[in-house]
Amino acid sequence: MSDPVSIVAARLAELWRSSRPTVLERVAILHDAREALATDPANSDARARGREAAHKLSGILGVFGLPRGSEIASGIEALLSTEAPISPDQLSSLSSQVADLDAVIASKPAG
Repeated sequence: MSDPVSIVAARLAELWRSSRPTVLERVAILHDAREALATDPANSDARARGREAAHKLSGILGVFGLPRGSEIASGIEALLSTEAPISPDQLSSLSSQVADLDAVIASKPAG
């Protein structure tokens, strides 16, 4: 019989493999939101889609051993939570945070 820690680790690895495409879709939504906000800083639909994707990522990435990813996603969610048009500084911050999130997720092997 395998030890419980190994069983949990194997199940989490399996869950990561099956969940990774959804995680990557949510990151793609963040990229799309950033592009839309660069074109139209007042785009409330892009802001809402990005905020929702970031919220979902912040809740799940820590489960997969990516607490830094959760922190970054929480920061993106907070940045997109205001109603005012996004400022150039905020857009720059969003770009950096999304790039950082990409790097964190890429650091975890797909399977």
